[in-house]
Amino acid sequence: MALQKRCTSSAIERSHELYRACGGVYNVQTSTWIFSSQSRIEFAFLDSDSDKWRYAGRSFNCILWDELCEWPNADAYVYLLSRLRTTKDSGLRLEVRASANPLGPGASWVRSRWKIPDDGGPSTCTDEATGFHRRFIPARLSDNPHLLGSDYEKMLQSLPLSQRKALLEGRWDAVAGSIFEEFSHAKHVCEPFPIPFTFDIWRACDPGFRAPSCVLWLAHDRDMTDTIYVIAELYQAQLTPTMLAHKIRRIDFSLPIDIGGEVIDNDCPLDGIIDSAAFSDNGQGSRGDEMNKLGCRWKPSEKGWNSRLAGISAIHQRLATRPDGTVGLRIFKTCKNLIKTLPALCYSKTRPDDVDTEAEDHCYDCLRYGLTRKVFWTRRVRVKGL
Repeated sequence: MALQKRCTSSAIERSHELYRACGGVYNVQTSTWIFSSQSRIEFAFLDSDSDKWRYAGRSFNCILWDELCEWPNADAYVYLLSRLRTTKDSGLRLEVRASANPLGPGASWVRSRWKIPDDGGPSTCTDEATGFHRRFIPARLSDNPHLLGSDYEKMLQSLPLSQRKALLEGRWDAVAGSIFEEFSHAKHVCEPFPIPFTFDIWRACDPGFRAPSCVLWLAHDRDMTDTIYVIAELYQAQLTPTMLAHKIRRIDFSLPIDIGGEVIDNDCPLDGIIDSAAFSDNGQGSRGDEMNKLGCRWKPSEKGWNSRLAGISAIHQRLATRPDGTVGLRIFKTCKNLIKTLPALCYSKTRPDDVDTEAEDHCYDCLRYGLTRKVFWTRRVRVKGL
């Protein structure tokens, strides 16, 4: 089966040049090529996530994806893997092939799944659950002698920087259309360090269950540089409120604190901001209340269209380069999911000032909760020896 985001005539027209010469007969009603061996190649579409259920109960031995990065998340791709099956003694090989450009709403998850390096070089990895291999094979314009020096190459040279890097050089660290284009690994990612006890520390949470729960720990150097650091990250699905609370508390009291020449585990209770939906009562109490009973000390985030815009604005302000060359937000390199997903976020097609919520936005939501919390400042003084 050959899958496209939407049915287009170009791929089908090209297939006529290839398959008719092999004796294939094309069925217009089903968009299927049928060969004398009774092998079939079907052209299909999967425009929205719900379209994946069109293929429930079906089986394929080969699935081909066209422009995989057009799908904003991995849900449909992973589900279609369950349709990849054949009888034990058929002799058929099960395989999936996909084409992709390092652009589009799905660039982040595609890059992560195949472990594609920044420069778009080749990569091979093994699925821990199945043992199956995944391989990324790059193909740049420079590999095609028929396109070198062509008008197409000249057109790519005239594109904006991020698009030019992606389409001409094949780089996967240049996200065209990204909301946070100012994000830079060199400026905004740093090595972890023990947190000075004078920093204010808090956390933010975007809870989930089937989707991952995300918790970020933030620390603010208010006195010296006015820099907020994202110092720790929890990103995991299938966590009940109780399980999530216990994991949060363990991290709370394992954060390394520098008390002036000596580093100890944090011993101060932390509070934070959580998605206000966590306090919705389902008849048996809310998730927020359940976690607060276990010591999480959550407060609900502000909700509404203005709060989303305020969150985007707060992130832009912190990412901006200041006159002295510094930035207001730095992320410990151990916070891999935030580093991966934040620069990959694109604008929504229906709400042009907002994030595309079909993309992987859990870390983004968490960060905006953390940066827009209302703070009443107090000064914490630690006295050694008491």
